[in-house]
Amino acid sequence: MSRKLRRRSLGAALLSLATASAAFAAAGCGAAPKGSRARSANPNIVKVAGTTEDPAVVEAADERAAQQIWCEYLEALYHRATGDNERWPSRDECFQAKTMASPEMLRRTASCSRAALDKFAGDPFTSAYAAEVSRCGSSALDAVVVKGEEITPYVTAICGRMARCGEATYDECRGELGNGLAPHLERAVGAMNRRGRVAFEVCLKNLSCGDVGSQVVSCLEPIMDGLLWLPG
Repeated sequence: MSRKLRRRSLGAALLSLATASAAFAAAGCGAAPKGSRARSANPNIVKVAGTTEDPAVVEAADERAAQQIWCEYLEALYHRATGDNERWPSRDECFQAKTMASPEMLRRTASCSRAALDKFAGDPFTSAYAAEVSRCGSSALDAVVVKGEEITPYVTAICGRMARCGEATYDECRGELGNGLAPHLERAVGAMNRRGRVAFEVCLKNLSCGDVGSQVVSCLEPIMDGLLWLPG
């Protein structure tokens, strides 16, 4: 798939995510944080009670299945764009890719985008189709929102750092995050898989004093950018 194709259509699938990122950056507590890490993202392997299945293995299989659905959408888009019925050259690369997206978020985005493509007549490289795919991404984010308590460890980490740096008291930061950013944090966390959440946690641990909020935004941006695999 050409770089032009990637920019014109596949990039549209990320439009709603970019919009969400802008909302994170615009909301309170400085240049406010854009995401967090759920408590369930502990990378240590834990056995499921009463079973012999390794949850990490189950999760990996779920991610592969979701990635396949995404790749099938990209392949359909490739065929629609080129009129070429031959095998998509990037198929194997796509299937083997590991992203930062939670399986549910990836499945929902891919399934909705494929349905939009199947219903759309003519050239998909139009603003009308881009709007449909953007809606798919936004709907997927809304559907994977995590519970408020799942973002508590990350709010704690962010506000603890701001308090230590003297940028705000711990309670002030928590109050502002809770009142303005919590919904955005809950959506971002729900969109990320274990790798994304671990990456965000590692970045948070390396924050320095001085505009902590902007640093948190910078921590989240590459994770959000890595949610969906796109051909290079």
